Amino acid sequence: MDKEVQQYLDRVHESDFAMLSEVDRICKKYDIQYYLHGGTFLGAVRHKDFIPWDDDVDILFLREDYERFIEVYEKEADKRFKLLRFERYPQFFDFITKIADYDLTYEETSFGAEDFYDHRYSHPTLDLFVFDKEADNHKWQLIRMKLLYALAMGHRPYVDYSKFKGVMKAVSCILTTVGKFIPFRVIAQEYMKLQTLGGIAKRADRGGDETTLFISNEQPDPRYWGLDFDADHLVYGPDVAHIRDKEFPIPKNHDKWLKKTYKDYMSLPPEDKRVPMHVNVIKKNEE
Repeated sequence: MDKEVQQYLDRVHESDFAMLSEVDRICKKYDIQYYLHGGTFLGAVRHKDFIPWDDDVDILFLREDYERFIEVYEKEADKRFKLLRFERYPQFFDFITKIADYDLTYEETSFGAEDFYDHRYSHPTLDLFVFDKEADNHKWQLIRMKLLYALAMGHRPYVDYSKFKGVMKAVSCILTTVGKFIPFRVIAQEYMKLQTLGGIAKRADRGGDETTLFISNEQPDPRYWGLDFDADHLVYGPDVAHIRDKEFPIPKNHDKWLKKTYKDYMSLPPEDKRVPMHVNVIKKNEE
């Protein structure tokens, strides 16, 4: 790996570990259960550390624990780690609440539009994913969420329509245009109502039961969107894995989970894919 990129990743991983450790401290203090997720989960299992080229952190909660975490976080956390709740802002980035380390700032990011977002996302971030119960008519629930997502995209600085084809491209153009005239906070509130249409997902020791779960705030990523997850992965508590010799909670039956999302998850991707996703330039005045 290029020396400059490696130096960037070393600094970002220090930030990632600090954010994750702060979340872990708060969750232990308030008996809030969370789990490593996405590339952070995979890294803990495959590398016993962060994935060497990964540059953010992903964690997940059952809905009840997510709400409790949001309630206590800002009064407890180190002020350098700012909570970015998507529903608070007039612009749309995604439906994922984030924590950003304001001690480290990027020169620019891969998604751009830093000024448009008031530089909220120009920092290492930790993403909070939420697992909710599927509603009885889950397919219709997902369709409505996708429609709201398209409306929300009208509150981005620009939309890349090349990702869509045929009828979907035309529908996306119409919905994003309409969405510009609906305040984003209104769209966000409707989206949040749909997330809990099937009820509140809880741990077994708080009344949770056998149910089917889904990631209700993920972008329409084909790897996750629409995937079902069994309750026994999360409802009955965690297993553990290590990052930098420190234990962190991961979903139970992790082999089944990771095969479902990554297939042959112990194999490394091609070398040209082992690159940071967000950026590899840190502002000079932060050095």
